Amino acid sequence: MTEVKAPVSEARSTGTVLGPEFATGSGPWLYTEDGTAWFDGTSGSGAATLGHQHPTVTAAAARQLGRLTHTGCKLGSDARTRMVSAIGRISPYEDPAVLPTTTGAEAVESALKIARAFTGHRAVVAFRYGYHGKTAGALALTWRDEFKAYSGRTAGPVVRAELPDPRRPHPDDARDFAAALSASLDEADLLGGTAAVVLEPVQVTEGVLTVASALLDEIARQAHSRGALLVLDEIYTGLGRAGRMFAAEAMTERPDLTLLGKTLGNGFPVAAVVGERHVVDALPAGVQTSTFSGHPVSCAAAVAVLDTVVEADLPARARALGDRLLADLGALAERHPWIGAVRTAGALAAFDCVRDGLPDPARARAVLRGALDRRLLLFGGGPEGASVKIVPPVLLDDEAYRYLMNGLSAAIAEAESCSEESL
Repeated sequence: MTEVKAPVSEARSTGTVLGPEFATGSGPWLYTEDGTAWFDGTSGSGAATLGHQHPTVTAAAARQLGRLTHTGCKLGSDARTRMVSAIGRISPYEDPAVLPTTTGAEAVESALKIARAFTGHRAVVAFRYGYHGKTAGALALTWRDEFKAYSGRTAGPVVRAELPDPRRPHPDDARDFAAALSASLDEADLLGGTAAVVLEPVQVTEGVLTVASALLDEIARQAHSRGALLVLDEIYTGLGRAGRMFAAEAMTERPDLTLLGKTLGNGFPVAAVVGERHVVDALPAGVQTSTFSGHPVSCAAAVAVLDTVVEADLPARARALGDRLLADLGALAERHPWIGAVRTAGALAAFDCVRDGLPDPARARAVLRGALDRRLLLFGGGPEGASVKIVPPVLLDDEAYRYLMNGLSAAIAEAESCSEESL
């Protein structure tokens, strides 16, 4: 007699938390098995920047799947060489080297190794509200303590610095920041020297918090004055998503290492570290390898993504979409005074929900529930849990954009009509 077991479920830690189970996708749309369409305002956690099942990317991956699927990390492939060359060509570096990885967190880990190898120092400076992944080294840089409760100690000390909060600007922010950053670097220097200063030019996970270009330059100058590397984590923002190919384009200083992911694969698992060759190659051969880094299928997809990013002028498309979102969200804020701090960075947008001048997480949750009722998938978050984030694929047509804004407008109106007790 066959034993009847209970249905197997996915682990609670990784399980799905938003929407139904999806079977197919196209552009900004995800479809259930019965064909019901849902608008993905999360872009698959920020990765499907070109939209789901982008035909050029999907075709490139399918062709590669028929030729060569896997080589391992120490055997090359023509797809891997093409991706490395394509990244190098568009990068802000004169003599670039590219270190392929499978995930963004792995790229962060690799950058830390490079920085310590190049500088001979140990300590790292990271920032409040930063998110860099959940593997041990990357997690040490990530801001939220609740992600760290079950992790062991990591090698090398991390000093936490603070960035000015762009939602609450103060006239002395830049001056105060420079002094505070210097103090953080002093602390790191006492802990084995500062190997790297690591930050995201836009802190997307905690609510699309943009770091001004002048502050990025100040961070670079101070890092370099201590013999440290500036590492820009552009896993979420790079390759056009935030309105520029790279944040370095708006800086007078240059980051020493740039981390890419998400958009790079448009749904395929691939990431990379890019920098000047003499910096990247400070890490000895064999120190950073991974079985699936430079995976041929993901690399073939990435080459197609990079070609599309350039041909479609994705940064310009993202800026145009951001301008449209900023205008429409601003109009919603005028009608609903509890919407505060509307902000965009290219095709990244967010706003906060407030009550009596204080963050209102319950209202934010009500907006997200209302959006879900209208088959609109959005993420919340922010430092206080009171932010609503809008991260759609960049290549939106007017019909899809109207669906997004109509659903969001209705969700906001419904959240306003809720009583305080029901939120």
